[in-house]
Amino acid sequence: MKQLKFFIIGLVILAAAGYAGYTMYINAPKPQTQEVKVAIPQVPYKEVRISTQSIPIFSRGRVSASRVHKIASQVSGLVTDIAPELKKGEIVNADQLLVQIDEQPLILDIAQKKAQLTQTKLRLEETEANARVARRQAGRNASDYARFVPQLAYANSQVEAAEAALQYAYDQLENTKISSPIEGKVVDVFINEGDLVQTGSPVAVLYGMDQAEVRLPLNDAELMIIGVEENTSTETGPSFMPQVTLRDYESGDEWSGYIVRTDGERSANQLLYIIAQVNGDEMYSNTGRYLVPGSFLEAEIRGQEIENMRILPREVILSGDAIWMINADNTIQRQPVTIRYRGKEFAYIDTALPPGTRVVAGNFNRLVEGMTVEPIRKK
Repeated sequence: MKQLKFFIIGLVILAAAGYAGYTMYINAPKPQTQEVKVAIPQVPYKEVRISTQSIPIFSRGRVSASRVHKIASQVSGLVTDIAPELKKGEIVNADQLLVQIDEQPLILDIAQKKAQLTQTKLRLEETEANARVARRQAGRNASDYARFVPQLAYANSQVEAAEAALQYAYDQLENTKISSPIEGKVVDVFINEGDLVQTGSPVAVLYGMDQAEVRLPLNDAELMIIGVEENTSTETGPSFMPQVTLRDYESGDEWSGYIVRTDGERSANQLLYIIAQVNGDEMYSNTGRYLVPGSFLEAEIRGQEIENMRILPREVILSGDAIWMINADNTIQRQPVTIRYRGKEFAYIDTALPPGTRVVAGNFNRLVEGMTVEPIRKK
């Protein structure tokens, strides 16, 4: 009986526990479901621009005068007069008298050369008279010496030499006046009034103000883009001359010129220098500023036009020469591209991207192939 009692109590406890569990299950709160929204990233984009144009190539160089004249004295003597304009920075006119050297020694030399010429002419007349007598007296078999043939030749050569010496003396007298060969600016002066100069002594350095040149280094790819080949010049090369715009970094002044030739040899780093030339009125900038030799300028060179060139902002180009292209369904795709040239602001693409192709603009590190994005046109 005692065991039966324990058994019944156990059944009651189990039943009560089961009922309590069932009641809790029936009355348990139902789980609430919430829809999770996936945020689609917004990305700015630029459309591929197709254009027929020349690619601007940028370089830098220093301006130099095309014509530099180093004036030297052609005679020796004392400097008796110097033009007031013969000073550094002054402008002198073509054929303007700059320096006068003492003429007196050369005037004396001319007088002496005249006397020598008169003397040689007298000797020539004497020789001619002797030759006439000798020819009358000489027999049929007489030698040339007996007939005064070499004596006459020598006398004539003496006269010619004396005449040349006199003309040289006149030329030397003219050289005592040193004039400016061009209209230009004085760069340097090496003499003063009262100095004793020798033949070949430097007098001054002038440069012409109507033409300037700039040497611009370019690599082979850039030379090919602008259409200039090695050893090209305006005389032997093509008639097409690439246009150059020169800019001052600080003032913003601009000058216009043309590529006229290339240097004769490459630099140590295998770059080839092309020569940009500025002429005439172009020596003055858009604000009227003169192009001073020695200035360091930036050059924008525009060569031959290229058809159907794809142009993109440089910032959209990824490492490894690729772009993120946005497909019609707004998914992105990594597209390798062939770049012809990277400019300061734009990249010029050879890959035939369709017109209107949308390219992700900006620097995004978490984009993956096939991701859906919300394109936003970037102005």
